[in-house]
Amino acid sequence: MTMTHDRIPTAAGRPGWALRLHHADLVFARLAAGSDVPDWAKGARPLSTVAWNEGETSVLAPADVVPHDVDRFGPWRAFEVEGHVDFLLTGVLHGILSPLAAAQIAVTTVSTYRTDWILVPTDHVDQAVNVWRYQGYVVTTDATDGADGSAATTEGGRA
Repeated sequence: MTMTHDRIPTAAGRPGWALRLHHADLVFARLAAGSDVPDWAKGARPLSTVAWNEGETSVLAPADVVPHDVDRFGPWRAFEVEGHVDFLLTGVLHGILSPLAAAQIAVTTVSTYRTDWILVPTDHVDQAVNVWRYQGYVVTTDATDGADGSAATTEGGRA
């Protein structure tokens, strides 16, 4: 099926997305170009991802699993966009990130098959939560990101 621009769904009319904050500190680790996926990056919670290009291999993983002798940048905290985000839905990240840009909060993003993840520097997490809640987003925070997948949550609403 060929999609035309007039048939691509947009997020512009959708009210605020629900976001879930994960409390594990994440770091970007830089490995040599062509490196295999290290064992420490496999199965890491809440998120690990690997990107290759001709000049490097980058791994995003929890700070506590990345060896201390590996070149790293961070820490970051991950906000997961709750629910499935359709690949053809336009404006999702624009809508979510615009309030943070207005508040001068730096971010980077990662997309998975199911959803988008927004990474905020750890020292700006509280500010990001407050900005989103003020804008009407629901931010759920996990008290723990346990290895068994368990999590205690509290809901947040408009500030």
